[in-house]
Amino acid sequence: MLAIAALLAAPATAFADAVVTNSNDSGAGSLRAAVGTGGTVTFAPGLDPILLDTPLAITQQVTITDPEGDVTVGPSATYAGSGALLQFSGGAVGSSMSGVAVQGPGGTGISSSVRIAVQRSPIFNVTTPFAPFGSAPAAPTSLKVGPRQADGTLPLTGTVSAGGTVDAYGGDPAGTAPTTFVGQGTVSAAGSFSFPLSANPPAGGKISATLTTASGGTSQWSATADVPADITAPRILSARALTDSEVVVTPSEPLVTSTVGLSDFSLTMAGKARPLTKGGILPDGSRIYLISSQPWKPGEAGSIALTQRGAVSDPAGNVSSSTGPVLVGASPGDFEPPILSKMKLKPTKICLTKSAGCKHPGTTITFTTTEPGRAVFQIYSSSNRRAGSFVKRLTSGGVQRIKWGGSLHNHKLRAGGYVMEITVTDSVGNTTDDAPYKTFKVVRTAR
Repeated sequence: MLAIAALLAAPATAFADAVVTNSNDSGAGSLRAAVGTGGTVTFAPGLDPILLDTPLAITQQVTITDPEGDVTVGPSATYAGSGALLQFSGGAVGSSMSGVAVQGPGGTGISSSVRIAVQRSPIFNVTTPFAPFGSAPAAPTSLKVGPRQADGTLPLTGTVSAGGTVDAYGGDPAGTAPTTFVGQGTVSAAGSFSFPLSANPPAGGKISATLTTASGGTSQWSATADVPADITAPRILSARALTDSEVVVTPSEPLVTSTVGLSDFSLTMAGKARPLTKGGILPDGSRIYLISSQPWKPGEAGSIALTQRGAVSDPAGNVSSSTGPVLVGASPGDFEPPILSKMKLKPTKICLTKSAGCKHPGTTITFTTTEPGRAVFQIYSSSNRRAGSFVKRLTSGGVQRIKWGGSLHNHKLRAGGYVMEITVTDSVGNTTDDAPYKTFKVVRTAR
């Protein structure tokens, strides 16, 4: 419907689509030639910056678009002219440009005496980044960035005078450094809006936005808003057992103490979940102390995690977005190596390449460890010659199940008999004394 309305508003001209194939100022395949006939203008991949010798006047309705967003238009070293680099007027009403960055010659990047839409087009290194006239809507106001949400997104909020599309850019449009497109959101009507940014603006920098309405006009840039210096979600940085019942947790940054509680943490030690019954946090939020009613053996390690996204908050309002476990190092005085037991290989006769005779290549290694750590799987031939090894990081103790395809250092084992031996090294350097082992055979399969 909007496309029909735009065509009716423009002169009755037969438009032809064109592709810009070079970076020349003029001539066949140039941007100047492409916009002269109106219609849709796209760009061949890998173009160098398009450098113009004089301003480019656009007087026909045209849709300039680069989906990759890597086309730049700027002035050449011999540029002669005044005003904007791209100038829309006359029959260009209803034109649009997206994905193209315009570097002005020190004045204005784009000017227009008619209604046009400019989206995802960072305009930089100019005094006046974009100068629309006519029925351009008002720019977004009351912009605010953050704080970080529980799902990991960073929202942009603000207010608009009409429905349409808001384009957000990191940086100062009137500055000397290029702005960067960081997100786009659809607004159904006038009022407040909120949408997650698709990329992070620089912390402590600036952000601005434009509004493009459904009728095809784009606003001037909004006033810049400050990006908070802290837009990072807090997380558990490290943890260590102080005794056989107490763990100290260090967050990645100080936390708001009122947001931290025992139910926010899940503790596992020596492969077993341990209930937390007491705890405390330093007044500055930099350390958390947790005590379990079910002690573990001295020197045993484990893991700790936040129980849910958004569990804790930092002073800037950013909330945690990860529930991944973090290693709990054993308390000082740990001289006990990890103990491995119940090692199995299933199957023990393995094929390595999927075929009619080998529907499930590889084998599953199962074993139990009393501690997490670095597991090394040594492979020896039946003649006791070392064939190689591979390594897996175990984030928790308990039962481990590891799928192995039968390759070492990107090379498949030859057919024959082998022995697999496993050792685990814990967080303080103790390594399994009595390493378990199992024999297996690699068999040839018919294709």
